[in-house]
Amino acid sequence: MELSIQRDDLLRGLQKSQSVAERRSSMPVLSNVLLEAKDQQLHLTATNLEVSFTGSHQADVAKEGAITIQARKFYEIVKELPFPEIRIIEKENQWVNISSGATEYNLVGLPADDFPQIAQYEDVEWVEMEAPTLKEMIDKTIFAVSTEETRYNLSGIYFEKLETEDPVGLKLVATDGHRLSLIQKPLPEVAKFAFEKGIIIPRKGMQELSRLLEEGEQVEVAFHENTAIFRIEESTLIMRLIDGEFPDYNTVIPKDCKRVLEVDRSRFMEMLRRMSIISTDRYRGIRCKIRPENMEIISNNPEIGDAREEIPVTYQGEEMTIAFNPRYFMETLGVMKSKVISARMIDESSACIISGEEDEGFFSVVMPMRL
Repeated sequence: MELSIQRDDLLRGLQKSQSVAERRSSMPVLSNVLLEAKDQQLHLTATNLEVSFTGSHQADVAKEGAITIQARKFYEIVKELPFPEIRIIEKENQWVNISSGATEYNLVGLPADDFPQIAQYEDVEWVEMEAPTLKEMIDKTIFAVSTEETRYNLSGIYFEKLETEDPVGLKLVATDGHRLSLIQKPLPEVAKFAFEKGIIIPRKGMQELSRLLEEGEQVEVAFHENTAIFRIEESTLIMRLIDGEFPDYNTVIPKDCKRVLEVDRSRFMEMLRRMSIISTDRYRGIRCKIRPENMEIISNNPEIGDAREEIPVTYQGEEMTIAFNPRYFMETLGVMKSKVISARMIDESSACIISGEEDEGFFSVVMPMRL
């Protein structure tokens, strides 16, 4: 393999591969990026077996070939090289020479045959979507995904088609058992998605996709058997779906909430940040005393001290005291854009529904705590 490539093109592809390539793995080749030079292009591939990234960049290929090299070090080298053009040459015994101007590196590689085979999905039916819309839907649900390895069926975002709606829509749901986040939007193109039942896409893949969606206005989406594929320009993400049943999330959404609180979102977030300063993993709950014109929040930690603050609110319902984990509220409010948010509840022991007029189709459910 021998080629020349523009530094900025190569750097752009390597940046996207960094979080996909495994830092620590029992398979050393998973810490590498696969370089394939052919058809006057350099193809980059990284995988952790759950999520795979591929990118293609124009290159002046003098000799075709393939090799893998350590992804992190290769990225750090390319980032620091001083000239706009980089030359890459495969040498004997899987060594790779990387040079730019007077700067030269020689890195140990591994054979391309050792790298996992990544399936190609050129014959699938691609559906085009607006990238900003899909990114918003992911960002408004991913924070609620479970990080517990034992809750495998909750470790991703649930995608569901709304075929009973006119027009057809897409719903994304995530939950960790303590809170739930849901957003749905009318998207006629979703009718072409190649799945009938809902599917679960892993959190890691959704994190990578959210970053990739920043780079374009349109994204191509396809589903094939147990795989989801997303393509923007020269970059493709391939994700293995989670094999599990997502729980019936409708059972945890409270109905007929007659107690309704409205509060300024920004002021409420600032207040929650102040009140959570003295919280720890052991004492992380806050107590909310809700009255018709104000809400008092009390944070108490026997190991550190206590704090309290009042905020003006509009409230309809009986006075009540309810406790929550402030982090769940802050993460929800952090992805919203409504100036005023509403919190709807049945009573002190029921979950709270958080929503806002400017966040159409979105709401979050937070379970109360016992203090």
